[in-house]
Amino acid sequence: MKKKLLSVILSTAMIASVLSGCGGNDGGSASTPATDNVASTDDAAPADDAAPADDAAPADDAADSASSGDKFYIYSWNTELQERLAYVFAANPGMEDRVEYVNVGDSGIYQERIDQLLQAPDAEDYPDIIAFEAAYIMKYTNSDQTLPITDLGLSESDLGEMYPYTITVATDKRNGSIKGLSWQACPGAFMYRTDLAESLLGVTSPEEMQAKISTWDDFVATAHEIKDKSGDATRILSSNGDIAEVFRSNMENPWVDDSGVFRMDPIMEQYMDMCKTLEEEDLTQKTTTWTDEWNAGPSTDAVFGYFGCTWFLHWTIKANCGGSAVGEGTYGLWNMCQGPMPYYWGGTWLGATAGCSDKELAGQIMKSLCCDTEIMTTMSSETLDYVNNKTAMQTLSDQGAGAYDFLGGQDFIAVFSPLADNVDVSFMSAYDQKVNDLLGTQITEYSLGNKDKETAIADFKSAVAEAFPSLTFE
Repeated sequence: MKKKLLSVILSTAMIASVLSGCGGNDGGSASTPATDNVASTDDAAPADDAAPADDAAPADDAADSASSGDKFYIYSWNTELQERLAYVFAANPGMEDRVEYVNVGDSGIYQERIDQLLQAPDAEDYPDIIAFEAAYIMKYTNSDQTLPITDLGLSESDLGEMYPYTITVATDKRNGSIKGLSWQACPGAFMYRTDLAESLLGVTSPEEMQAKISTWDDFVATAHEIKDKSGDATRILSSNGDIAEVFRSNMENPWVDDSGVFRMDPIMEQYMDMCKTLEEEDLTQKTTTWTDEWNAGPSTDAVFGYFGCTWFLHWTIKANCGGSAVGEGTYGLWNMCQGPMPYYWGGTWLGATAGCSDKELAGQIMKSLCCDTEIMTTMSSETLDYVNNKTAMQTLSDQGAGAYDFLGGQDFIAVFSPLADNVDVSFMSAYDQKVNDLLGTQITEYSLGNKDKETAIADFKSAVAEAFPSLTFE
């Protein structure tokens, strides 16, 4: 085998360092999706038709006998995780020498690359740790391709500061074992322009804005008010696709139950109707999410607001606002409120592969990045990540670190904290990414008037049946 453990001396030194860093009080992403259709915002390649699969190559019992010179491979699709690991390495001297970070560089082909690598456990570049996005994490955690964190030396007591939903997402539904950890929490909110809210709606606070959009009926009424009072210059949203994650996060039941039965949750029909309303009543700018036109919205008066999460605030809205300080572009002219429904969007998890060559090192890395309150507090203060650690976020909020000049001084931590506590992911399944993409196609057809609702739903179910022949349908 290509993998080998560190020498006893180096392993002992790193263990001591991690234990010291975690201390006694210790408990995804800004990954930017690619361009999609009007109703889909997931960016990775569709999950394998066989998902959820249990066909991973078994862990190699000989892995622990490899030489200390071999690299420990961590795979992701961009540099974000690599930048966060720098905090782990700073707290654990010597660890970085062992790690080889592989940036695939394209989220669209990431799963394909990982799937190929997992079938070759003897390969020199076989992954030890892999990153997952929420859209497809269950494809891997609900299989034998990943290890429970208990195999890595972690226990549930290490997870005490985490937001519960981040643990649920990474739990193998077959046996209840936890297979991944995240350093992020990604609750969502409605992010809106305060100057436009005041001039068009007479709204001067997040509480007043929330009252204007507390239900979807209210949201539509306010959308008309914005359109009319702006003289047809401003729309409440840029794209129909901007509401996708809100509705997806509020499904009561998964697309596929434990018996392999496919059901369409009633709220997804409401989602279809809302997209139709926004399209027919001309309440968006009719852009496509993640295009240049859509990205230009935050710097203009054409778009009133966006549904976005923790990473979206900093790396989408702020990044496209046309300035870097108050008074430049729309910098400082934003606020947040919950909107019609609580929701979450995205995030990145880490998991150890079945053939991980050094389970101890994998556990040390994951514990430091995802459980160490001191490391996570520092990381959040310097990167603006909303980290998956309640104590860290409360400490920073108490210190005033959440008061954000981009939001006119609003405490973004105080807004996101209660929303993160209330995230419910019981609807998630390994089928989500592919099924959501297929639904998005039909929502576009329905919204544009190319199909009636019944036909769109029938065609959607037919497409799902073709993609997953083993499923049964109600």
